[in-house]
Amino acid sequence: MRKNKIFLSLFLIFLVFFTGCAGKDEKEQVRTVQFSWWGNDSRAEYTLKGIELFESENPYVKIEPKFDSWSQYEKNFEEDFETGGCADVMQINFDWLNKYSPDGNGFYDINNLADYVELYNYTLKDLDYGSVNGKLNAIPVAFNTAIPVFDKTFFDENSLKIPSSWDELFSLAKILKQNDRYVFTLSNRHLLFLAVAWFEQTFSKKVFLMNGRLNVSEEELGQIFDFVRRLVQEHVVYSPTRGFRISALKTQKIVGAVLWCNEISLFVKETESLGRNVVLGNFITTPGAKESGWYLKPASMYAIKKDCKNPELAAKFLNFLVNNQDFALMQKNDKGVPVSNKALTALMEKNQLESLQYFALLKIRFNRGSINPMLPVMEDNAVIKSFAKNAFDYAEGKVSKMDAVNAFASLW
Repeated sequence: MRKNKIFLSLFLIFLVFFTGCAGKDEKEQVRTVQFSWWGNDSRAEYTLKGIELFESENPYVKIEPKFDSWSQYEKNFEEDFETGGCADVMQINFDWLNKYSPDGNGFYDINNLADYVELYNYTLKDLDYGSVNGKLNAIPVAFNTAIPVFDKTFFDENSLKIPSSWDELFSLAKILKQNDRYVFTLSNRHLLFLAVAWFEQTFSKKVFLMNGRLNVSEEELGQIFDFVRRLVQEHVVYSPTRGFRISALKTQKIVGAVLWCNEISLFVKETESLGRNVVLGNFITTPGAKESGWYLKPASMYAIKKDCKNPELAAKFLNFLVNNQDFALMQKNDKGVPVSNKALTALMEKNQLESLQYFALLKIRFNRGSINPMLPVMEDNAVIKSFAKNAFDYAEGKVSKMDAVNAFASLW
């Protein structure tokens, strides 16, 4: 009897020891989650610090970083997607949802990971931008729209009004032209946006359809090119280099710019270096227009690989990227004003929000009902490049209007 008790005791001790060791081995097994993003060195620096923080709080997870410049990242992504070489958690551009997941099956449905991602920090409208066929493919980091900014000091010194309508814009340009100045510098992308806004407001008709097809006749396309020619000739758009040139502030060629919301700091930095102040402009409109003509998109988004081996861990890390307040304070406004209420609150409490970017976010939210979701075709580099080239060639008298129209329309 005594031997049986001793044997039973030894057996129980062995069982407890074995079970404990097995549990410990299983728990301490380090699992890897790949994460990819694009950006400059400063973005890489704070992101890597954020990864260190996440790993310190989750010692059984190893984040494997993959990052590159935007152009290289975009170039590699298509091949990675086709071969299954994408990271588990990846930064994606908004138009990639249409390109890589037109049916909603290209990325993991984050709705199925709601226990790990604090989706309550977003409105349904916010999440709609990442949803395809009812599947939540991606989470928006921040929102972007083209918005004017101005040298406030110039307007104060000359008792001029910040333009809100197209008529006011051209009236301002007429004054500036007397001193060989222009209203805006802008990118080729934003030249297209400006022309689309004017046309859709003026004629209550969309330039592009949801499927990316042109929705205007040759005559209407000609009117759009006429408008761009007017922008150039009447000194609204500064275009000798056919692109965005912030340096034109120093040479006193411009008094404003059209920028993405997350680029406003570029204008602020340059203007304040000249001892001048900046003011956020309004969306230029046609009074009484039925169409807003302006478009909104997520500045960037995070998605999870559709066949991710550890989706719960990937979701936990994605949640850290968008909702963790400590990481929000590291990132600040680098990717724009965050959509997440939790991240936004952290920046507000620490006075880390740049005022103009915050006001831009308020403008977006105030106008959310009238601003359209960005169409992928308006983000297509081939479309943007062709539009700008043909519009400028026509504006400068290098080609006829019909040649410009036909060249651009040939994309379709």
